[in-house]
Amino acid sequence: MDLRRMIGGGRLFNYCDHADKLSPLDYAQKVIGGEIHDPVLSFELDNGFRFIKILPNYLDDIRSMNFASFIEWINPEQRIQNK
Repeated sequence: MDLRRMIGGGRLFNYCDHADKLSPLDYAQKVIGGEIHDPVLSFELDNGFRFIKILPNYLDDIRSMNFASFIEWINPEQRIQNK
């Protein structure tokens, strides 16, 4: 499909286990730094996605406490087209 990029939101699956100690952003930064494993965000990062910011009230979800990560993947093989 020669996509330039993909963007999306991914629930912060294990945030509920850390919410009493960390803000959602602090939690995401610790996942990015490898200090915490989150099955969703860690998978996304391992597959080339880049964390951009926290999305509050993204979905009604107890585990993520309604928070998600806004993520982006840039296609390294996308052809630049001259117009």
